[in-house]
Amino acid sequence: MKVGIVGAGAMGSVYGGILGDAGNEVWLLDVWKEHVEAIRARGIRVEGASGDRTVLVHATLDAKEVGACELVVVATKGYDTEAAVKNAAPMIGRDTLVLTIQNGLGNAERMERLIGARNLLVGIAGGFGASVVGPGHVHHNGWEAIHLGEFQGGVTERLNRVAEVWKKGGFRVRVFEDIQPLIWGKLVGNVGFSTVCTVTGLTVGEVIGSPEAWSITEALVREAFAVAEAKKIALPYDEPVRWVREFGSKMPGARPSMWQDIQAGRRTEIDSINGGVVREAEVLGVPVPVNRVMVSLVKALEAKRLA
Repeated sequence: MKVGIVGAGAMGSVYGGILGDAGNEVWLLDVWKEHVEAIRARGIRVEGASGDRTVLVHATLDAKEVGACELVVVATKGYDTEAAVKNAAPMIGRDTLVLTIQNGLGNAERMERLIGARNLLVGIAGGFGASVVGPGHVHHNGWEAIHLGEFQGGVTERLNRVAEVWKKGGFRVRVFEDIQPLIWGKLVGNVGFSTVCTVTGLTVGEVIGSPEAWSITEALVREAFAVAEAKKIALPYDEPVRWVREFGSKMPGARPSMWQDIQAGRRTEIDSINGGVVREAEVLGVPVPVNRVMVSLVKALEAKRLA
C-alpha cells in the first residue's frame, strides 16, 4: 500500500519505519529539513521495543513530490493539524483514506472540518513512549496497541484492510464499532502521566513509584473518568486507576511528549489533553480542580520556555 505519513516526529517516524519495513511504499512528509535529509540519505532508524532496524523510506518537504496515496496517516500535534493537512493536500485524492492518530480530544472533529467524514478513519496508539533521538533516528519504549475505527462508526471492509496493513508490520491491532470509548480510554492515560511527568521531571515508572507523584496522577485520572461518565462514554475498562498503573508499567522509562516539548522549547498539547478534560467538565458541571491546576502549571512552564 502507498502510505503517506503527515508529521514525521517520533510516532510518525516509528509508524513509517515499521510500515516501510513490511513492504509498503512509505512517504514521510515533514517540515524538519535535517530530519528529512537524514532519512533520504540513510533511511529511518527505528529502535526500541520493536527491535533495531534502519529502513529505506521516502521523505520529503514537498507533498507534490508524493502524489495521491491510498492511506494518509496524520500524526502531527493537534494544533498543527490544519496547516499540515493543507500542506499535504496533493497526497489526498478522492479515494484516499485519511487516518488521524493524534493525542487528546477534538482531533477527529477537526479533521472532519478539513476533509469531510466520508474517508476519515480514527486511530488510537497506546503504550509506545516514543522520542526522537536525532535526525533520522527514533526510539520507542513500548509497542502496545493500535486501535482503529471509522469516524462515522461501524466495521467496514476498508477498515479491516487498513488494519491488515498495520498487522503485517507487527503492530497489535484491533478494530472497533465505536472509537469514542477508545479516544477517552487513551486520554485518561495521557491525563494521568503527561502533566505529572512534565512538572516533576520524573519518568512514567518514577511517577508510579513515588507515592506523592502517584497521588496526583490518581486524582487526575479519577477526575477524567468522572467527566467520561458524565458524557455517558463507556470506557474500555472498569477501574481506571488500576488500568493507568498497568498501562504505565509497560513503559517505565518513557517520558511523555509533553515533557519532551517543554525541554525543546516547543508548544505542548496541554489544551487537547488535560485542557480538553477541563473544557468538557465546564460544559457538564463536573469539578476537576486537579486538572485545572496542572494545566496552569504546564502553561506556566510553556510560557517560560517559549519566552
